[in-house]
Amino acid sequence: MVRMIGALVVITALFLAGCKSVETTSAILHNQSGRYDLAIKTANEALVKNPKDAEAHFQLGISYSYLDSVDLAYEHFTTAAQIDPKRQKDVDNNIQSNFAKHYNRALNLLKDEDLEGAATEFEKASKANPTEPKGYFQLGTTYTQLGNRNPDNPVYFEKAVPNFDKVLELSNPSEKHYIDALSYAGEVLAKSGKPEEAVSRFNRLVEEDPTNYRVIEKIGYDRLDGKDWKGAAVFLDLAQRARAKIGAEDFNLFYNLGVAHFQTGKEGDAEELAKSIEFYQKALELQPDEPTTIYNITVAYVVAKDWRQAAQWGERYVGVKPDDENGWRILARIYNELGEKEKARQCSSRYDEILRSKSGGQ
Repeated sequence: MVRMIGALVVITALFLAGCKSVETTSAILHNQSGRYDLAIKTANEALVKNPKDAEAHFQLGISYSYLDSVDLAYEHFTTAAQIDPKRQKDVDNNIQSNFAKHYNRALNLLKDEDLEGAATEFEKASKANPTEPKGYFQLGTTYTQLGNRNPDNPVYFEKAVPNFDKVLELSNPSEKHYIDALSYAGEVLAKSGKPEEAVSRFNRLVEEDPTNYRVIEKIGYDRLDGKDWKGAAVFLDLAQRARAKIGAEDFNLFYNLGVAHFQTGKEGDAEELAKSIEFYQKALELQPDEPTTIYNITVAYVVAKDWRQAAQWGERYVGVKPDDENGWRILARIYNELGEKEKARQCSSRYDEILRSKSGGQ
């Protein structure tokens, strides 16, 4: 009886060994001894005989991991798990190990301000696990920093945007990475002179949750501060449409949209000037007697050479701010253009009177 049990153990052992081909077993041994090129050779020979050899794929994943060909490692690890789902845990651990190795190297390079080196490592991390959004996010932000350092070289911004788009693909709008990636993508596209390309990315965000308008609004105000009037108008307009969906209209937003469109159209673009006036008037619906807004509408009509409308708004302005000489000065010009000389004279007289009063009556 003892001999029979012993024989059974031997037979079982031989059966288990027989589950792997000679080539697969050789690949295991080569990996264990650090001969990774030979392991790759024998594992591939095993796959020629049996393309569904999960162990051969797994060993190829190990070999390529040690040789730092992390994209090939990922490919073979995932194939091994597809063929043999029981290997999923080992596969996940190896993929995560490859990702963490390069991701942590990149973080250390960032501390040393080696952005080029960090970008290389973040790219390897993303190849090691192409389903992990934070690798793409860090790669995108690193390219953005390189673009800010090298404003005359557009290639860095061009590389940044696809990585942020990959984050959007792998995430959903409720996740922080999604919002941050969207914000960076908008900033990069705005700096690249392509604000319209950002709109399609932001539309989904505000459609699913209009309260996300703050992300878009911030980019718009950044563009406004940088005097990128066209870019500011694109982002601020999208923000105000999102605000409208939740009844959160804002005076400052309408006012600054008026500024952006005026600056874009002040050289004679009638459509932009009309948009400027429209947003200024929306602002006045929230604060009806705000003097600067009224004055700006007057100026917009002057630039548009619509003297009759300019006169109406100019009169409204001096009614709100009767002691501002600028109102009377612009009204004097408007009435001169209209051929109403007496009104022009009266406005000029009032302008002189205010100036004398401010100078102490001299």
